[in-house]
Amino acid sequence: MDLSVKNLSVTFGDKKIFENFSYVFTEGKITCVLGESGIGKSTLLNCIASVIPYEGEIEKDGAVSYIFQEDRLVPTLSVFKNLELVLKGVDKDKKSRKEKIDEMLKLVELDGEEKKIKSELSGGMAQRVAMARAFLYPSKVLLLDEPFKGLDPSLKGRLIKTFVRLYKNEPRTAVFVTHAIDEALLLADKIIMIKDSPAVISFESEIEIEKAERNLSDDSFDRLRKKLLECWEQV
Repeated sequence: MDLSVKNLSVTFGDKKIFENFSYVFTEGKITCVLGESGIGKSTLLNCIASVIPYEGEIEKDGAVSYIFQEDRLVPTLSVFKNLELVLKGVDKDKKSRKEKIDEMLKLVELDGEEKKIKSELSGGMAQRVAMARAFLYPSKVLLLDEPFKGLDPSLKGRLIKTFVRLYKNEPRTAVFVTHAIDEALLLADKIIMIKDSPAVISFESEIEIEKAERNLSDDSFDRLRKKLLECWEQV
């Protein structure tokens, strides 16, 4: 089912972040929410995840998975144990859990690294474990809170390719927030930009090109980037 946000209102102190904000996130698609820092992108995700109070309605299909900017691994547990944590409540069969984890580690190219703890992983490896954890959990909704922020271009490119591979293997209704236009162009099926306080949608566009085939130097992406930059400058 679609993820529907209806008449969402959130206030922090005297600041209205959202007031009667509504949007439908299409089932099985990645919708990227662009906007400047502090505009309410992470607040929107936290409302969808039901971790902060809000007024209005959010209709979603069951639980959500979350990929954060930080990997949020348990530092004292191995890669395998970190992944097993999200499965213990939904899969009581130990053999089944191991099979799922082994398959996921292959998808993120970390097979053979399952015994390592966080201090033995590079930043990129840890974030791949975080992605694996999110996709292992049997949710219908996936939330991404700037998981590629602050990474060098080479590492960011590799992690985006890893995410595309995981998502192609198991599509979900995804809401991806970022301030990076190129990340949105590479991953989104639909892009919306929010601005003002309370936040409103100032721009919306769809991208139909397959994610694995996208090239940011193509004219179509260059035109869309220019439109997004123009809209951003009006914020």
